[in-house]
Amino acid sequence: MKKHPSHELPYQSKRIMAEDVTFIIHYLHTGHRTLAEPLLEDLKTRSLFLDEQIQQDVLIFSEQVLFQYDYDPWHKITREVQKAADRLIHDLGFHIEHPPTII
Repeated sequence: MKKHPSHELPYQSKRIMAEDVTFIIHYLHTGHRTLAEPLLEDLKTRSLFLDEQIQQDVLIFSEQVLFQYDYDPWHKITREVQKAADRLIHDLGFHIEHPPTII
C-alpha cells in the first residue's frame, strides 16, 4: 500500500519529487504527455505538505511543461522549462551540476 504524501518524511517527498522532475523532462522531450501528467499532479500534491516557495516552484514548472506540450509540436526543452526545473530542484535542496557551455 502506497503511503499518502502527508505521512512521508519531507526529505523522502523531496527526493521523489526531484526524481519525478527528471521523468517529466524526459516525457516532455519524447512527447509522452499522458505519462507526465500524473507525475505533475503528484508534484502538486506533495508540495502541499512543504513550504510555500516549493509550492510556487511546482506550479511554475507545471505551467511551463504544459505550455510546451500545447504550443510546441517538437516538445523542446526550452530555457524556461530548464530554469523552472532547476529552481524547483534547488529549492528541494539538491545541487545541479551543469556541463560547461561551449561557444
